[in-house]
Amino acid sequence: MEGSNVSLSHKVWHQSRGIVFASGTGSVVYPRLPPASYHTSPAFVQHKADSSASSAGNAPDAHVDGGRVARETADKDRPTEPLTEDGTEKVESSASGLVDAADVQPPFTPLDFKIPDEIFRGAKQAAEGTPESFWSYSLYRGPADAGSTEPGLKVKVHYCTSKHTTERVLQQYFMHEKILGFDLEWATDATKFQGARRNVCLVQIASPSRIALFHLALYPKNDDLVAPSFKKIMEDPEVTKVGVWIKGDCTRLRRFLDIDSRGIFELSHLYRLIKCSASGEYGSLNKKLVGLASQVQEYLRLPLFKGHDVRASDWSSPLRMEQIIYSASDAYAAVQLYAIMDHHRKNLDPVPPMPYHAELNLPIRIASGVDLPTADEVLEQEAEDGAAARDGPVLSDKYLTYFGDSINIEVENDASAGIDESSTAMVSAKDAASAPSTPAVASKKPTAALTATTTTLGDKTRPKDARLAEAELWTSQYRLANPKARAAPSSLRAYYVWRKNAGLTPEQTAAVLRDPPLQFSTVTSYITDAIRLEKLPYDKARLRNEVLDRLPKESLASWRLRGLVQACAHAGGGRNYNANTTKRGEE
Repeated sequence: MEGSNVSLSHKVWHQSRGIVFASGTGSVVYPRLPPASYHTSPAFVQHKADSSASSAGNAPDAHVDGGRVARETADKDRPTEPLTEDGTEKVESSASGLVDAADVQPPFTPLDFKIPDEIFRGAKQAAEGTPESFWSYSLYRGPADAGSTEPGLKVKVHYCTSKHTTERVLQQYFMHEKILGFDLEWATDATKFQGARRNVCLVQIASPSRIALFHLALYPKNDDLVAPSFKKIMEDPEVTKVGVWIKGDCTRLRRFLDIDSRGIFELSHLYRLIKCSASGEYGSLNKKLVGLASQVQEYLRLPLFKGHDVRASDWSSPLRMEQIIYSASDAYAAVQLYAIMDHHRKNLDPVPPMPYHAELNLPIRIASGVDLPTADEVLEQEAEDGAAARDGPVLSDKYLTYFGDSINIEVENDASAGIDESSTAMVSAKDAASAPSTPAVASKKPTAALTATTTTLGDKTRPKDARLAEAELWTSQYRLANPKARAAPSSLRAYYVWRKNAGLTPEQTAAVLRDPPLQFSTVTSYITDAIRLEKLPYDKARLRNEVLDRLPKESLASWRLRGLVQACAHAGGGRNYNANTTKRGEE
């Protein structure tokens, strides 16, 4: 008998017994309905009838006697699972209750390089705000070899500091590409009178498998800054260069490098076209720019890393690891977003045409082919972008090491003569202690080396001292965590090398910091400035014996050292400060 799975005591009417008024606390007069069924939601309009009906049919209390029509009507009116606003089911998560099922899967991309499921889940499960929870190029893997259980290739980064190397990398890896992510970095205090090296410090381009960073600010002084292949790519209308605020970037190229860019594509135009086409609200279609962070969050399903003042950092100096992560990720996000949003555009019904290249200054087209008048491009300042820049995470040593180990960062040999052009040095963060490094002064035959925190140039190289590499990494972390720090990076580095290595005298610290070594007075002023300005911990006896006792009385009497002198007055058993300073006790 249909509906026999419902007990007789729960039935209001039966053909053999008529109406029955059953009593008891366990009585169920009506089938149990989920709370979502008591109100109308867009989810129910979008939910497919066949999915709803088949899901409802599995619920044991979904049937009541009274005819098939009544049962089917009730089944169609209620889903068995809670739905999101877009009609997708939610799944139970022990950690946070109901979450979108789609959120635990990596975003679809038509490109060969994708985020593996386990890597994406790891990022989603990472504590919010930690470096591991952010989107970056390091998450992607290429297709694995047939029959292999090993993960696919990792995205590779080429860091080039000469025109010669830039040309070689472009010729070898990028000339066949038809879609490239593009971005620029420049000195925040640059003026139009300072030239290209300050106004176009770094150029970033990306294909699905590789990223290239062309550090124009570090090109040798006698180098022309424009590699022929770079100019060819940028001026070729058949090669689409994609990015956010790309017209502004290309204006810099034209003004300072005489490159007339063509084939440039503004991602914000495609983003807004998809939004307005999906909703049918064509009246709101415009060319206002949408921040890269917002587009990444929506389509790549993870927040984009924006560390403390990375964008505002010095792009004219050798790049630190956080700068490499930041700049490479921006360019790589652009090429992934273009592919994903184009996929979404093609799935619209009707399908709108792609927006025109930005340099043409034409309106955005809708599916009917009608051109809509659109407002001028205006960058929308998004509050969340600013907050992320202020509240970004500190990059831990472990996280930086992960980047070095998981991504093969190719550091190019930049000498334009006497170097085998096929040679490439592979350096990771775990090799930082042994990576070559020299003073950051460009020379006729510079070589580049990437460490966990810095890359330097020069004629003569010496092994990077592991103590200095560690100090540079700590300094970078400290300044990220303390954006209002008053002590200079040089002071923080000197302090860290001296304090972390208990057997190191100031003279030995000076030799670690630089070759030739710093003057004694210089390194001691660095150490005391860091302690004084940042209130950093220190060994009073050691500071007195190794630093204060060896300074002239005039220095000890200065207001800069007064607090440290008083704090160390009774430590270490050194000279009597009250006797050797001008009425120190009375002051």
